[in-house]
This record gives sequence, C-alpha cells and structure tokens, in this order.
Amino acid sequence: MNKARLTVISVDAMEDVDIEYARTLPNFARLIDNAATAQIESVFPTLTYPVHSAQITGCPPARTGIFNNVLMQPGIDHPDWFWDYSYIKVPTVLDAAAAAGYRVAVVDWPVTAGAPFDIVVPELGNFDRTGGVEATYRAATSERGWELYDRHRDLIEYGSKTNHGPFAAAVTADIFREDSPEVVFLHLVELDAARHRYGPDGPHVREALDILDVRLGVILGALDDSGRAEETNIVMVSDHGQLATVQHTNLNVLFRERGLLTTDENNELVDWDIYLHSAGLSGQLFVRDGLSPQRLREIEDVLDELVSDPKYRIREILTAEEARRLYGLDGPFTWIVESHPGVIVGGALDRRVIVRRGDPDFGGNLGNHGHNPGQGNQPVFYATGPAFIPGADAGRRPVLDEAPTFARVLGVDLPTSWGTALDELLA
Repeated sequence: MNKARLTVISVDAMEDVDIEYARTLPNFARLIDNAATAQIESVFPTLTYPVHSAQITGCPPARTGIFNNVLMQPGIDHPDWFWDYSYIKVPTVLDAAAAAGYRVAVVDWPVTAGAPFDIVVPELGNFDRTGGVEATYRAATSERGWELYDRHRDLIEYGSKTNHGPFAAAVTADIFREDSPEVVFLHLVELDAARHRYGPDGPHVREALDILDVRLGVILGALDDSGRAEETNIVMVSDHGQLATVQHTNLNVLFRERGLLTTDENNELVDWDIYLHSAGLSGQLFVRDGLSPQRLREIEDVLDELVSDPKYRIREILTAEEARRLYGLDGPFTWIVESHPGVIVGGALDRRVIVRRGDPDFGGNLGNHGHNPGQGNQPVFYATGPAFIPGADAGRRPVLDEAPTFARVLGVDLPTSWGTALDELLA
C-alpha cells in the first residue's frame, strides 16, 4: 500500500504572536496559509527537551522521564543534556512508524542520540565531556546520518550559542532529495537563541524569522525537487514561548548561607543536604537520603520562608506528588519550585542570592523559559497536506495531543499516549 508521508518541523520558541509577521514571509506562508491549526499548551517545565519528548510520545515528563533539559549532576556548571534516545521511558510515534515499515529520519530533534532509525543526526553538545565533536557524532548518528554530518559539518556555527540551523537545513534538504523517507522530524533553533539573548520581543525576533524563512526555503525547495511535496503532510510546531528575565533567585547560594550546602573557597560544591537543579524559570529540589527529621524541618522552614518573603519572588513550592497530579511532572526530586513570571530559579554558587535586572552583576539571558505553561505567549501548530482539513481550528489543546495526531496521520497505534488525536483537523 502507499504509505502516508509526514514531515514535522519544530521552530523552537515560536509563539502565536509571531504568526502575523511570519505570514508575510514566503516559506512560512506556505506552511501557515489555510492550514489546519491549534493553539498549544506546553508541559511543565516549558523546556525544550521535556516538550520535544512529549511531542513524540504524547506523555508528560512524569512518564517520559525527561524532566529537565539537563541531568542532575550537582556542582557541574554545564551538566550533560538528556541527549540519548534511551532516556525516553515510553514508546514514541517514531518507534511505531519504524515498526510499521516507515523509513524515519530525525535531524537535530532533541533526545534522539543513538536512536534506532534509518537516518539519525541528533542535536548534540558538551563535546568536551563526550570525547570531542567527531567521536560524539560517530557514536550518536546512524550510518547514513554520519555521512550527512560529515558532508555538512562545516556549516555548524560554534560559539557561546552553537547554531545548527544552516547545517540542519542542508542535511534535511539532502535527505529529501537523496533518501525520501516517509517520516522526517526536524528541529530549528535560531528563534529560541535570539529570544534568549535579547529578550522575548524586539526587532531581533523578526530578524530570526527572516533567517528561518531562508532555512525553510532550502528544506521546502528540496521537498519540491523530490516530487513528493503534494503527498507530504507538513506540520509546523513549537515547544514554548519565553518571558523577559527580571530577576535571578539563586537558591543554592541561600542554602549555603543557611548551612544546608557547603562549598570551598572557589565556590566549588563540597557537600549538600538540599540542592537546586535549575529548570530556568522553575527548579527542582533534591534532598540527600537519610536526613534526620530535625534536618528536614530546617529545610522546610527555609522553603516556607522562600514563599512567604516577597523579595525572593517564589510563587509556590510543590511536592513531587503534587507536581505529578497538577502538571504531569515527576522525577527523582522531592519538590519543585515555581517562581513568579520572569524570575530564574538559579542553581549558581558564585552569585548573590537575589540579582535584579538593572543590577551591575545581572548577567545571562534576557529571555528565558521553564515557566508554568499557562504563562506568556503560546506555542503553535499548523498542518498542511492531504491528511488535514484546510482552515480547520481545534482551539486550545495540550501538546500531548500532537503525538497521537502524528500517529493517526501515519495509521499507526500509540496506546501509551496520554493525549488524544486532533480529529477536528483530520480529513
């Protein structure tokens, strides 16, 4: 039988407010005009790796196991990311597609290193901790993925914010022209990088959208060249919005001041009874096993103070059980910390407890995420192709509904999904 064709393009940090300008750009317009659409509510925390895992599983972090972008590695400035596909604890729509005989390609899609598909070119970093760039890519890509990486490696722009955009577009274009797999999942990051560096709003947003439109032109042009464009369903999604950063509340520094954590003279971690694992505009609190009831009461008193004292700008602290019930968030932590909008719940050990925007020592990103998904502007979902009803609108839906929708398009089952397919959009 003829297999369905599905291409999913994730434009990281694209918000619903970006659509008006994006419509004026030729390649974005091709994906937006008269498309089937939904406004998406993300998962908590609104971080790239938890969300992208939800988008291919239909499950929240409590089920996928991807509760943060990075692993809990106390005292390490740049922890390892949840790169590896084996971290995902539930089946994905990619697994279901491959089992049904589809050829599957992933390009810079988070949490796909070492995935067992035809073409795998995953998003990677922290190369100094994994044996260097070449060794890391060799270990994490498929055989065909390595060929494509090797062909286009010079297009990766390394720096404080590594830009994979030109590389990802070139690799995907070659995949369409030379391999023509039925299922392609792609992740583009330039808009997220711009919002982090300069803030959620401003001329840099349009500049990033202009650049992304060029990337889309390379990709869609190759799809046209393949002769498969009319039969391909294309879904443009995003994972989260961003909020303007207004304050850092560095909890590990406070814990040190209260004797709950110790460092050496270089602010290097020595020992801890409680440790904040930052998730950007939220955080996850880990407690050492075996603490006495008295020590736990001391910790709880500090946490009560954090919520009651307005200078910290902490909205609430939930137990892991409460977070699972309310948000589908769970992990090996004891509590989660939700701040007021725009407040980074920081894990740094070399700063003041409270640093406000405008202070001389305020540094880092002017935009960030990891916040409650109900805050700020929202992610997008635009779908075109033979499986979708032009102009249909499903309204506000959880991101967990995306994976079962992809499964429905491909005619495969995803019984472990917590979401339901966007049937209102499907022809």
